[in-house]
Amino acid sequence: MIRQREAPHPSIDCLTSREQDVLSGLVCGMTNKEIGRELGISHRTVEIHRARLMRKLGAPTLSALLAIALPQRSRLAPIGSSNDLN
Repeated sequence: MIRQREAPHPSIDCLTSREQDVLSGLVCGMTNKEIGRELGISHRTVEIHRARLMRKLGAPTLSALLAIALPQRSRLAPIGSSNDLN
């Protein structure tokens, strides 16, 4: 049987610092409300950032997003550590 090569995961480098903050929270298992509280933004704003980063990374579900993010988690800063206010 011939095994197909899996396509490499998209890089999280294409995300804004705020999207990376949200992704960091998701990787830590936080809810949208918890991420919002930590970042000082509303949970609805977190939902918007989450939808944009999922679209950029081509992830249709949260589990697909985590499958992309987890191998790259060492490149994510702890949530709320970015200085950029994107």
